[in-house]
This record gives sequence, structure tokens and C-alpha cells, in this order.
Amino acid sequence: MKHQGTLKKGRVSVFGTLFMILCAALVILPLVWVLLTSFKSNQDFYMNVWGLPKKWMWENYARAWKRGSIGTTAVNSVIVTACSLALGLVCSTTTAYVLARFRFRLRGLLRGIYIAAIMVPSIISLIPQYFLLMNLKLLDSRLGLILIYGLSSVPFATFVLYGFFQTLPHEIEEAAMIDGAGYIKTFGKIMLPLAQPGIVTVLVINFIDFWNEYYKAMTYISTPGKMTIPVGLVVFAQQSQFRVDWGALMASNIILVIPAIVVYCLFQGSIQKGLTAGAVKG
Repeated sequence: MKHQGTLKKGRVSVFGTLFMILCAALVILPLVWVLLTSFKSNQDFYMNVWGLPKKWMWENYARAWKRGSIGTTAVNSVIVTACSLALGLVCSTTTAYVLARFRFRLRGLLRGIYIAAIMVPSIISLIPQYFLLMNLKLLDSRLGLILIYGLSSVPFATFVLYGFFQTLPHEIEEAAMIDGAGYIKTFGKIMLPLAQPGIVTVLVINFIDFWNEYYKAMTYISTPGKMTIPVGLVVFAQQSQFRVDWGALMASNIILVIPAIVVYCLFQGSIQKGLTAGAVKG
């Protein structure tokens, strides 16, 4: 019986490994193909779709940066993403801390509202947010997009940080209070550093979300000089519909993808620690 059980576990392990390899291949191979295509000329692309470039065309990246306005849209994405992360972090950390550490009326209701907000698809709020920005005179502005991104990320970030703040012992706050620290000082100098893994997790997930977001940026921004990089990439593809510059187009895709991959690889360990730590009491 033990031998049969060992065989079954071995088969499950083999099939699980093969399944994960297949999933990884489905993700990695398209990226490799896009990377190789970004170094090809149009003639090389049509004659050799799946092979290595016959001549490595590094100028495709320069052409994408200039013709596709990737430089301008990348700067816009950096500004919008950085400001949105800061806004979302301030709102979510303070909200999560209050919900996790203080007892007051309607606390459970507020927490339920934040959880319910996570379950609502963001596409549903597209039209109401459009009219809200229009009434506030913030339509077609980076500030309007920053407010939408930053505030829309608060429910998920609050949910993650709520569970993380709950795992921190109350004795730490009590010791700080005895030493004369107020609520704000305790929160800023003691609780936030202890919650660093959870904060890093939220920042990385939100960074990838903001950097790659397309539908809201396309809907709320119409001026080419204010567009973010995903929208600029689509506009570049539409401009090339009669004669597609495949090398420059794929180079634009690589420029879009690289920051998200680099950020995730740098903070992968912190993300895993933050999610598991926040799940203990969350």
C-alpha cells in the first residue's frame, strides 16, 4: 500500500511539474518571440517569422522611441504611476491601520464596503468616473487619471494591509505610548516600518496594474501629449496599419514590458513574504 501511495504521489508530482513547465512556456515563449522580432527588419520578419534575426536591428528601438512617441508616453506613465502609487499608499495605509487597530462603531460595515469594492469589476465604473471627471474639469488631464488610479487601488491595498497590521503585536504600540509617542508618530515611525513587506507587496502589484492599464487611460485622455505608454503603443500600431513597422512595434512592446518585469523580479521575495504574512489573520 505504501508503495502504491508513493507511486501515486510520484505521478502527481511529475504531472504537476509538466503542467507548470507548460504554463511557463505559454508565458515565456511569446515574450521571447516579441523580443527577437524587435531586432528584425520588415523583410526579415516576413521571410523568417520564427527564426533568429539575420541582422540585429538595434535602430528599431530608436525608431520606436521617436516615431512612436514612446519617450513622451513613457514619461507620462512614470508621472502618473508614481503619483498614483503615492496617493494610494497614503490612503490605504492610514485606512488599514485604523480599521485593524481601533474599535469604533460601523467598523465592520466599513471593512465590508472595502471588501465589496474589490469584487466590483473596474470596467463598470468607467462611465460614472468619466462624467465625474468631466464635472470636476479634470477630464483629459494627468491629475484626473492619477486620482482615478490612486483611489481605485485603495480597497485592495486596504484589504491586504488590514490583515498585515492585525498580525503586529499591540505591545509595540503600548510601549510607544508610554515613551510619549502619539498616534501619528507611532504610526509613521513604528508601524509603517514593521509593515514594510505588506507595503512593498501593494506597491509592486499596483505598479504593474497602473503601468499596464489601458482602458481608463484611453477613455479619459485624448491629447496625444498626455497619453500613457499603453495608449501610445496602440496609437502607434493604428498609425502603421497600411505598412506595419514590425520591428519598431515590437520594440515598443519590449519597452512597455521591461519596467514591470524588472520591478517584479527585484521585489519577488518581498511580495511572497507580504502575502503570506498578511494572510495569517487577514
